[in-house]
Amino acid sequence: MKSIVCTKLGNPELLEIKEIDKPVPSENEVLIKVEAAGVNYPDALLVQGLYQVLVEPPFTPGNEVCGFVEEVGSNTGFKKGTKVIGLPEIGGFSEYVVINKNLVVPISDSINSMAAASLPINYGTTYYALKRRAEAKKGESLLILGGSGGIGTASIQLGNILGLNTIAAVGSDEKEEYVKSLGANHIIRYDKDNLKNKTKELTDGKGVDIVMDPVGGNVSEEALRATAWNGRLLVIGFAQGDIPKIPLNIALVKGVSIVGVWWGRWTQTSPKESAEDFKELIDFITKEKLNIVPKNVYSIEETSIALNNFLNRKNIGKTVIKF
Repeated sequence: MKSIVCTKLGNPELLEIKEIDKPVPSENEVLIKVEAAGVNYPDALLVQGLYQVLVEPPFTPGNEVCGFVEEVGSNTGFKKGTKVIGLPEIGGFSEYVVINKNLVVPISDSINSMAAASLPINYGTTYYALKRRAEAKKGESLLILGGSGGIGTASIQLGNILGLNTIAAVGSDEKEEYVKSLGANHIIRYDKDNLKNKTKELTDGKGVDIVMDPVGGNVSEEALRATAWNGRLLVIGFAQGDIPKIPLNIALVKGVSIVGVWWGRWTQTSPKESAEDFKELIDFITKEKLNIVPKNVYSIEETSIALNNFLNRKNIGKTVIKF
């Protein structure tokens, strides 16, 4: 089978496509024939050795897939041919992957495989952030930094479902058109607007209730200054590269909560609640409240291009590899 293998930590161009043996599931694992694999910013960090979890080569990146169960271990309860979403710790950028039964979720055959492969990380993280960490309430305002990225896309869509006033911050005409197509209620342009002033203007001087921040860098402090009393800044990641050093007096005088969001860790510590949220996300799809259409679809041979688009900040929307 074909598999993307990181043999040496570094730029995505160093990744290799190798023919390797198809893995055999243990008693608690299932073998999935992958139809689509989601690609995320952490994948690009992982192959460089820059992610918060270091994996020594050789390894295959990728930790969200959709496909069909090909083989089952003796203690899984799954049937061959079942369509599933899988969350391997690594190994997703491959034609086949073995995954522990507890990290596999059966879904309807009617759900598009590329949409399903897009669901876990971006939408799981965003839903956890809004529902569990921010405790978002209908009618509140949501400022989305990096509005056109994977987390940004999920934030606009889920924010609208939850009845939030979504404000997407982007930096180009192309990205503005994209977030408009997703249904963002308002748009702020980094290259044209003062983030704090425009946010205050769009919220009638109150400031924003919630900030979704996968960007980091200098815009984090700007967004924090644009929050309302008792606002919440959700720390998702640092796509800009720099980890901001926030003056804590801002949090004091505005009563702001700076809230860390690590969905992957939470799924391990709170599996019951995680399963509940995942079911709700799937229900959003089946009830046609949530329409996930990946903007970037690549072949396995184009994996390095997909990862470099994250590093070069060219990525718009969700990215998947189609097998």
